Amino acid sequence: MKKPSQEQLMDIAFILSVDREELLLKKYSDYIKYISNKEIKNMIKEFKKTSKEHIKLIKDLTIKLNLQG
Repeated sequence: MKKPSQEQLMDIAFILSVDREELLLKKYSDYIKYISNKEIKNMIKEFKKTSKEHIKLIKDLTIKLNLQG
């Protein structure tokens, strides 16, 4: 069996990272529906914002490194 290249491993890691961040966004959206505490809602909104920033950062890095992602 052929050993995967460093580039292939990075590509897979970035794809999985984006998938996980997108899953977090969906979960945060669901959580907000059931939370009435305004302070906690604001925290969740900040978490969503951070996840979106992570996705953008990962996608930008994927482009910069010329990966398939």
